[in-house]
Amino acid sequence: MPIAREGRFLLTHDLNRGSTSLGLESSMLCDCIEEVQREGYAGVFGNPEFGFNETTLDALTQLPQLRHVWFWDIHLKNIDGLYALQQLETFGVHQRRPPVAFERLPSLRQIVWEYRPRDTGLETLPLDMLHLWRYAPKHASFAGLMLPDTLEELDINWCNPASLEGLPRLPNVRRLGIHQCRHMSSLAAIPDLFPALEHLVVDACGRMPVEEEGERLVEQMPGLKHAFVQKRVVTKG
Repeated sequence: MPIAREGRFLLTHDLNRGSTSLGLESSMLCDCIEEVQREGYAGVFGNPEFGFNETTLDALTQLPQLRHVWFWDIHLKNIDGLYALQQLETFGVHQRRPPVAFERLPSLRQIVWEYRPRDTGLETLPLDMLHLWRYAPKHASFAGLMLPDTLEELDINWCNPASLEGLPRLPNVRRLGIHQCRHMSSLAAIPDLFPALEHLVVDACGRMPVEEEGERLVEQMPGLKHAFVQKRVVTKG
């Protein structure tokens, strides 16, 4: 995500499929808000290294037209400003925050979700993309994790279950990624859970027993066109 200062403001042009997002900076927050309003930018981001040091997202109440937000490495005490964004499509707010009531953001389609057990309503959204980070319950299982069956892309990152058992069946997922899940040792549930799967990437999962697992899945699943498991690539046809 290249971020550069253009004139007075920090901008990135590829955070959300080519739309421009502006970096909110605490030292000139009012000017940033006015610039977003003036230029009609669809997204904003915030990070301490780029000058955002607020503990709330209250500034967002002045930008109800936003479709994309991304805030990381900040400690938020209040996120109520999010709920003013009734056109919000893309959400990324890191874990040091109060719980999110996703049911209050019905226009969301893509979420980067650092899991918190008190978050609610994610399964009610018609999402097409979810990147799940740091799901690590004490029972070390996906049992009880509710996800919308509209998903087409699912990424699982730094999570503690040893298998995919417990996930709901997701009949529309075409792209599945599993990354840095050090306990993950079985992909056996994939054919039942993801019948429409076309692309699979599994990397940095140290307990995955065999790289040949990708070959088995490609043979077993007619629609699976590409599998990268650990360091082995299998492509159909």
